[in-house]
Amino acid sequence: MKNTAPSVAARAAKKPGKPKAPRTAGPDSGFVPSGLDLENYVPAYLTFVTTKLASGAASTYRKHFGVGIEIWRVLVMLALEEKVSVNMVCKLIGMDKGSVSRCFKSMYEKGLITFSSDPRDGRVRYATLTPAGREKHDQIQGVALERQRALLSCITPGEAEILIKLLHRLHGNLPEVEKATRAYVHKHVEDTGAQQVK
Repeated sequence: MKNTAPSVAARAAKKPGKPKAPRTAGPDSGFVPSGLDLENYVPAYLTFVTTKLASGAASTYRKHFGVGIEIWRVLVMLALEEKVSVNMVCKLIGMDKGSVSRCFKSMYEKGLITFSSDPRDGRVRYATLTPAGREKHDQIQGVALERQRALLSCITPGEAEILIKLLHRLHGNLPEVEKATRAYVHKHVEDTGAQQVK
């Protein structure tokens, strides 16, 4: 892959909101950029977009509705499912169990959810929306949909449809990413480390 770090930095400086490459030393320093081509490295752009979207949403939801982005994500799940467990949230959203448990505790204290036990396994608790929780979800949903509308306003409806389909495929392909990661680490990192020890 061709390294375009200097041009990336130059273009980033001219376009507000564009991810900026790290500042490099002058031409006489002897420094030669050798990092990733950020404009063509998909994980970087996904991170840029999701991090900035989440930050903006969290700030707005906290200021106007008194909840953070994690509570909003759980509210979305609960509006679609009658009840959800900690494990269900972890599996779908990707939050760790500790974060979900703290989120449930906060939502319960705010009166947004109630709990019930699984009759087949008393160790499993399910969260269910209260009327106050449903109202909170409905209030935030309007803002969330407007943020999505604004995000997609720079592409056509047809492109948006293709984007959503591609995102679904990428999401479904994540197990392959982890499989490939383990294989690469085993071959190039663990084996190399073992050889160095010898």
